[in-house]
Amino acid sequence: MTELSLHVKKPVYYSVGYLGIAIVMGIAAVYQPLISLMGMAVLLLLALSVRNPEIVSYPVLISTAISVNYIITASVGGLEIISLYKLGILILLVPCMLQNGLRLKFMYPIAAFMLMLFLTFFFSDWHPRLTTSLTVKAFIGLTLPFFFLMIKWKRETAQRHIQIICLLPLISVATGIVLQLAHLYSFLNVEFTGAVRVQGANIAPHLAMLAFLGITIGLMETKRDPARAKFYYCTLASNFAILIATGTRGPILAMLAMAAYYFYDMVKQYIKGKLILIVPLVCSLALIGGAVYVQWDNMTKRSFERQTGTGIDLSGRTEAWTYFLKGVQDSPLAGRGLGAVTVANDGSLYEGFVVPHNEYIRFYYDAGYTGSIALFLSLLIVFVMIYRVIPSKIKVYYATFILGFFLYSFSDNTLSTVQFIIPFCWYLNGLYIQSTTNPKKEEVIR
Repeated sequence: MTELSLHVKKPVYYSVGYLGIAIVMGIAAVYQPLISLMGMAVLLLLALSVRNPEIVSYPVLISTAISVNYIITASVGGLEIISLYKLGILILLVPCMLQNGLRLKFMYPIAAFMLMLFLTFFFSDWHPRLTTSLTVKAFIGLTLPFFFLMIKWKRETAQRHIQIICLLPLISVATGIVLQLAHLYSFLNVEFTGAVRVQGANIAPHLAMLAFLGITIGLMETKRDPARAKFYYCTLASNFAILIATGTRGPILAMLAMAAYYFYDMVKQYIKGKLILIVPLVCSLALIGGAVYVQWDNMTKRSFERQTGTGIDLSGRTEAWTYFLKGVQDSPLAGRGLGAVTVANDGSLYEGFVVPHNEYIRFYYDAGYTGSIALFLSLLIVFVMIYRVIPSKIKVYYATFILGFFLYSFSDNTLSTVQFIIPFCWYLNGLYIQSTTNPKKEEVIR
């Protein structure tokens, strides 16, 4: 009788809980209908995640294809929509973490952010507009993606994640078209220079980040997983077209090393007798030539329309970098406090420079030499751990991928933008799992 009563009560408790939340969501719908709709979606996904955590990981990863903070400009209780989004995906993935476990040896970046938090409260020269709540919010937002790096997914699940990452730019473009047709968000962005940039369901730089990852990961996966090479070659072509359409220069420069090695590797294998490689080689060259022809006018407008001291228009980056470096020059060891960079712009810079678009300067501003060196050293340790276990045939590709990350970090917010850091960490985790598990047995190298 006792067992029966327990089984009867449990569904009742769940039902009452869900009913209560549903009533709250219904009331909220009167005041914030869009946020209420999002809340209901999270609630339904959370119910599903309790029963089948693996399935929920797919929509969570797919959601990174959309820059929700640009499409929805509301806030709840003082929290921006991007903070609510991060909180939501963390809640959804908690059951995955509990069921699969975490690989704690990859927690070095989280430890580095904990050091930054310690420096902030005990050693930093606090910026006047920095608050404790802002510091804590920055800490949570910056550490969140690195939990996704540690989840021990099943091998098959990790493989699907990798394929989804390569599809994220296309998902963004498709969603952007739907939003444009519904008059909810503009598919294109026309700059003051006259340059037209595709932005999909993001802003152009965020869509470019997704495309950068889709291209570089696709190149690696054609070598690591030849059985799925056709899929990756197709995504490579579409992602490259999307990247060029965004008119973004940073990721193109960041991937030059990998692209150069890719062509060298293809030509070398072709000379050795793999004649079939002439097809992707010629198609790649044709695609690049066509892209240069189509986007030449856009690129020249963005690079040379304005006269600058550097000769090339860097969209205000040089002025921003000088401003932020000057703001921390009296606090070089411990910085101005974690999150201080987000309130440092006093109006002297263009409002788009909430952060300096340079991750080295950003974390130097927040945590000085001590914190920024610890962070990038911790990342390097994780990258080397993964390098040691991946197949030798992709080691050079992986090295150029990581080099591209470090180069990209000079011109954009790679560690603090959802559209880059979450898929990036997710892929590194998937690559590690694919390299250390037996295809026939789920035996992971610890």
